[in-house]
Amino acid sequence: MALGLGIDAGGTATRWRVADENGQCVAQGTSDPLTGHLFSPAAEERARQIILDMAQAVMRIGKPLGIIAGITGLTRDTPAEATMRAIFADVFDIPQDRIFVAEDMWIAYLSYFALGEGILVYSGTGSIGYYLSEDKNVIRIGGRGNLIDDGGSGFWIAREALKAVLRKEEESPGQGWSMTLGKSLEEALGGTDWNLVRSYVYGGDRGKIGSLARAVGEATALGDETALHILSEAGEELARLANALAKRVGPRPVALAGGSSRLHPIVAEAFRKGLLVPVEFITTDVDAALTAARLAATLNKA
Repeated sequence: MALGLGIDAGGTATRWRVADENGQCVAQGTSDPLTGHLFSPAAEERARQIILDMAQAVMRIGKPLGIIAGITGLTRDTPAEATMRAIFADVFDIPQDRIFVAEDMWIAYLSYFALGEGILVYSGTGSIGYYLSEDKNVIRIGGRGNLIDDGGSGFWIAREALKAVLRKEEESPGQGWSMTLGKSLEEALGGTDWNLVRSYVYGGDRGKIGSLARAVGEATALGDETALHILSEAGEELARLANALAKRVGPRPVALAGGSSRLHPIVAEAFRKGLLVPVEFITTDVDAALTAARLAATLNKA
């Protein structure tokens, strides 16, 4: 039976799916975040270890015929792409011509649209506006990382929430952590002591910080006005990405995807209101890893 392995590697986790030749998912799992930022031998070794761990689980089902992987931070036609493909080939003992690796947005885009058909705005740990033309040229808006922007992303949402709570605490001691948003963050952080908060924020990676966005969503569901305002602003930030792309490629259907865009309906509502041109708006969830797995099952089948 032909099996395909599809991988959707984001800043918080790496999701993988195995599909058979009929497109049915026969296995799935998650592993540590896999990044295309292979800027050092240590980074390459970490990527290899993550792939080795994944392979141990996948090979219990069977050896995949092909692999398609969308990996955050990976740009096609770069040394990192060649290195990543070589690691997959070595670990899974598969010819490199049966392995396709690209940035995660490449796979996500094709999960929603045909080439050149629409505009994808994605909000996970980071955020990006993405367009893949009919001749496979990419136009990116945003996606420059949390140190520069990533407006409307999980990291951005978490940062804005922490900032709001801590500023309230500075102005009125005891009132920041006592509001609903503060309590949600306290539970996620494991406490409110500054040394603990500082260690969580500065001792982890962007994915760990971005995971705090879930606490903001929970506080919004409980009616916290500060959390509601932050998620509404997140929607506006994400709409800016769509508007910038529409200005360059023309009006097209827009898909809003990613876990951070699903934290609360207010994100999508603010996003829709922020679109400058009325277009078809898609909010349905698509499993990018499964899409990749189905395609991988047919890679060079002959």
